[in-house]
Amino acid sequence: MPKITELYRHPVKSFTPERVDELRFVGGKVQGDRVLGFRFADQGAPDDWGWRRKINFVGLVNSPAIALLDLSFNDQTRILTLNYEGEMFAEGSIDSEEDRFDLSEAVGEYVTSLDINPLVGHPERVPLNLIGDGRQGLFHDFEVGGVSLYGKESLKAFESHMGTEIDGRRFRTNIVIDDIDAWDELAWTGRVSIGGSNFKADRTVPRCLVTHANPVNGERDHEIMKGLIAANGMDTPTFSILLNPLDDDSVIRVGDSVTVG
Repeated sequence: MPKITELYRHPVKSFTPERVDELRFVGGKVQGDRVLGFRFADQGAPDDWGWRRKINFVGLVNSPAIALLDLSFNDQTRILTLNYEGEMFAEGSIDSEEDRFDLSEAVGEYVTSLDINPLVGHPERVPLNLIGDGRQGLFHDFEVGGVSLYGKESLKAFESHMGTEIDGRRFRTNIVIDDIDAWDELAWTGRVSIGGSNFKADRTVPRCLVTHANPVNGERDHEIMKGLIAANGMDTPTFSILLNPLDDDSVIRVGDSVTVG
C-alpha cells in the first residue's frame, strides 16, 4: 500500500520549502503553507492581501538564486528566519511592522544583487512588501489552494528520461509517496484517503520556470518543462496532482497510508 515518505510546506510563496514530519489542515488548507509573500510595490498596498499570480512576487520564477536562502517560519513565535550559507541573513516577527519592513528590505537588497532578478530596472516594484498573516494560505498558485502530491517512481522515471538526478524539491510539492507506478497519480479521480484524512483529486499540476531552478545551487540548469512533456506524454509540462481537503481540520504524517477511491 502506498505510504507518505516526505512532507513539505512552503511558508513564503515561491521560496524554499521546509521539510516536516506532519502537515496540519485548518479550514481546509495546510497550516503554514503559502501564508506569506514578498510582493512588488506596484501590486497593491501592504495591507492588501488579495490573491495574485506568482509573477507579481519575488521568487524562484524570476530570481532562481532565491534557492540559496534557507527559510523557516515558527507558527507559535511568528518568527520568520532566512539563512544564507549557514548564517542568519534576516529574522523578524511578522507581527511587527518594523520587522516586516526590515525583512522586505533585506530580501530586496539580496535580490537586487543577483544576476537574474526582477527588480533592477523596475523602480516601480520596490520596496517589496511582506504580505500575509502567517495563518491563511492565501498565495497558492491556484486561488482555491489545495495540496500537491507525487509518487517517487514518477520522479525516478523523469530522472531516467533526463539522464541525471533531479531534486524533487524543484516541484514544490507537499506530499511524496511510494509504492505506485510512475505517473499513476496523474490519473487519480475521486476520493483519496491519507491516514484519517479525506481529499478529492482535483487536477494535475502544470509546471513553470520555477522548476528550472536547482534548489541546491540556485542555477537554471535543466530544461525541466520540455523534459516533462517528453517524459510523460502530456500536452503541457505536468508533474504531481492537486488534492482538495474535504475535512476542515485534520493532520497527515510521514508513514500514513494512501488509498485511492
